Amino acid sequence: MANSRITALLAGAALLISVTACGPSLVITNVDYAQPIESVLSPDADQIVNDQRFGIQFSIAPVLEEEEISNVDEIRLIRSGSGYYFLTADGFNHVYVFEPASDELKLTNKIELNQDGLSRPALNQRGDHIEVIDRGAGVTYQVNEEGQIGG
Repeated sequence: MANSRITALLAGAALLISVTACGPSLVITNVDYAQPIESVLSPDADQIVNDQRFGIQFSIAPVLEEEEISNVDEIRLIRSGSGYYFLTADGFNHVYVFEPASDELKLTNKIELNQDGLSRPALNQRGDHIEVIDRGAGVTYQVNEEGQIGG
């Protein structure tokens, strides 16, 4: 009787270990999501932008509403090494930071850089931060997902 209980206990433990070992346990670390250069995207009539190169499509209507602008000719989009998307456009006062989620981009930060609006902005990847260049004003800012860090 004791032998059958021990055998059943060992069989149960072996089954538990084998089921646990079959689960998803593969983790790839040190992933760099950075896009080396910005995407310059023109919205369509429905305010949808589509970046075929990096495989992302979304509506900029909520951002335009937030900026109190009815439309823009193009937006600037870049992805940081940690996976956040940075978005701005000519006339925007802010750089918007989005975190990708399932079927959505979630706003994580709204960084005000210029109360008068950026003029001819450009975005560059700079290792641990994104460089925002206001080409009209000749000013450069450094930002990350937490906010302005320099410039």
